[in-house]
Amino acid sequence: MDRRVLGADDAVARLEERRAAYERTAAATQEMASRMQALTATASDSNGLATVTVDSGGGLLEAEFSARIQRAVPEAVSRALMEALAEAKRRIADQTQEIIAGTVGADSETGRAVAQSLRERLGPPAEGRP
Repeated sequence: MDRRVLGADDAVARLEERRAAYERTAAATQEMASRMQALTATASDSNGLATVTVDSGGGLLEAEFSARIQRAVPEAVSRALMEALAEAKRRIADQTQEIIAGTVGADSETGRAVAQSLRERLGPPAEGRP
């Protein structure tokens, strides 16, 4: 550890650097939060029975069903809904990761914390995905 005594000008310069870095981090974090809050994702199941839209936290905003559900057994409709919901949540997770990387950085402490929170809210990533 360097224990040199800083001169007044050096100390002021170092404080200014830290303040500027803090302001950049705060602005990037605010931008990330704003962009993430506006996210929605829409997805359908592979058979086209159900289409859902979720908000940034994975909460269901809308569910639509095709007319074909009238010929489907209830278990198939339930599976379709859950498949569409899982895909929409995966899309939210992907969009969020892009926002994190583009604002605070995926490797930053803030980026890692937000990504961990996202995994806790939306569940584990899809098979074969990080």
